[in-house]
Amino acid sequence: RVWVRRVHPFPRPAPSTQPRRLIVFAWAAPLKGRRGVMRARRWNTQGFLALLPRLRRRWPGKVLHLFVNRARWHRGPRVRKYLAAHRQIQMEYLPPYQPGVNPQERIWRQLRYERTNNHWFKDLDQTWRAIQETTRRWSTNRIRRLCNIS
Repeated sequence: RVWVRRVHPFPRPAPSTQPRRLIVFAWAAPLKGRRGVMRARRWNTQGFLALLPRLRRRWPGKVLHLFVNRARWHRGPRVRKYLAAHRQIQMEYLPPYQPGVNPQERIWRQLRYERTNNHWFKDLDQTWRAIQETTRRWSTNRIRRLCNIS
């Protein structure tokens, strides 16, 4: 229930025209000025675990320090089991409710500003291609600036 003037019709929320969502996992290496995106079926542990081998292949022989938020899919027994088997990945959890300390959040904000806000896409595949094209155009220095690395 809400209070509205009788002369104005009550604004009703419109149903979404897109019943599905584009699920993207991403990473940023701020010091190197690199980033990557991966499309997934769902925001869940399985999707996150699909990203980790890609990171290992991208950075072979390196110890990877991942700073992640406390989403359910970043934690749990399956993630702990994977990390125990692959010691080169070290997971650090960011403080709760502190998206400002996560450099990836700045990249998401810029991507939405440049490419997805106020744009209509025919389907999720078109949205995914737009995201890939935009992030590929970004230079190393651009990624570093977005992550507040001088």
